[in-house]
Amino acid sequence: MKNNKLTVQITKPVTDVFAFCITPPKAKLWVPNIVDEKTSEWPVKIGTVYTEYKDDKTSFNIIVTDYKENDYIEWKTEDGNYHVRYTFTPINQNTTQLEYVESGDVDKPFTQEILEKLKQVIEN
Repeated sequence: MKNNKLTVQITKPVTDVFAFCITPPKAKLWVPNIVDEKTSEWPVKIGTVYTEYKDDKTSFNIIVTDYKENDYIEWKTEDGNYHVRYTFTPINQNTTQLEYVESGDVDKPFTQEILEKLKQVIEN
């Protein structure tokens, strides 16, 4: 099992960063190879399925396994071999620290550059 942990500070309130990260189809704006994203229901809750569509015409599902608004969200793949957790910590009223942790079958782990792209998209 591999683990990958990254953090980034984003100059936006925690409510804005959290909302952006859980609202489809925002992932396509910052995650490489993702061209679309949908959820099985809205608003998001434990058990919500996100379907991620990749640029190679394949897709995969991730399921919300834990969730606390403006605090954290966790997803895992249907087979349980990949897990990711976003933790949102307010630094002050206008700055949020996002901690990204992925574990399991991590073939192409997220990089700091990917989180910097997220920061750029949210801040602009």
